[in-house]
Amino acid sequence: MPTLLNLDPETWKYSNINAVLKKLDITETPVVWETSGAFEFLQGDNQVVIPKNKIVELPIDVRLVGADAQQLTTAMTINVEAGAEVTIIERQSGEGSYWKNIDLKINVAENAKLRHYRFCEEDPFCVVTERTHVTLGRDARYNMVAISGCAGFGRADFNVTMNGQGGECDLSGLTLLAGKQHADTTIVVDHIAPYCRSSQFFKTVLNDQSRGVFQGKIHVHKDAQKTDGYQLSNNLLLSNLAEMDVKPELEIYADDVKCSHGSTTGQLDETPLFYLMSRGISKDDARRLLLEAFMGEVLEKISNEDVRQMFDERVRLWLK
Repeated sequence: MPTLLNLDPETWKYSNINAVLKKLDITETPVVWETSGAFEFLQGDNQVVIPKNKIVELPIDVRLVGADAQQLTTAMTINVEAGAEVTIIERQSGEGSYWKNIDLKINVAENAKLRHYRFCEEDPFCVVTERTHVTLGRDARYNMVAISGCAGFGRADFNVTMNGQGGECDLSGLTLLAGKQHADTTIVVDHIAPYCRSSQFFKTVLNDQSRGVFQGKIHVHKDAQKTDGYQLSNNLLLSNLAEMDVKPELEIYADDVKCSHGSTTGQLDETPLFYLMSRGISKDDARRLLLEAFMGEVLEKISNEDVRQMFDERVRLWLK
């Protein structure tokens, strides 16, 4: 029997995780993260440290694989010290009915830069809950792009604290859902220091009876003047039975800021579909072209060519 979570009902009102966990027959299992390219940076259990001013040329891969009947409760810490720069590719995969409960802590120090790409290829019968806590120092840069949607039930929490002046945080994600899958993305960006910029850009494509959730919040504290905060959630329903819940929030206590948020949810636009078909393109091909264009805006956020190709192949596989 899995250990149930003690949850804030308001924060979790769209996603009843404990009801899902009660259906699983799983046992707590020792956790082993697989790493590639990180040997010289590993310190202790599940801790990656990029030394001061170190520029890591090749991406570091970290992978967690689930198996049937497992409960995997684990934590990982990534420290990018002052002036360092690194790319982390986080790969989540597995087969069977399991639960991954992950706590990821990321610290990006002064003038450091981290590109974080999360690639999920989970089993459609598994449950995944992952909390990512990010702390940014002065003039630090954190860029994250995630592609997800394979799990039967998924919840991804991002909590970003912008402690240093001049920090930048760019969060993007693409969620692909079908069947009765459920995916919840919940974000809180805390602007504590002035002259910081944050961006949230997330898209969800839903088919069949799937359900998506996006809860995004920009919290500007009273001393965080000159904050630039942006948030956008675009969602595409491919079925009349699919459901999307969106809760964008701005909580602002400073008076010299530029913050915006927006959300769109709807079906494929018939006008461009008709235009493509009038040019001799079949309906299925026209539909696929429009979907690729919709998803491609997120993939453009990936600066690494190899990673972008990997994400693009995952999108094309979902479209088949």
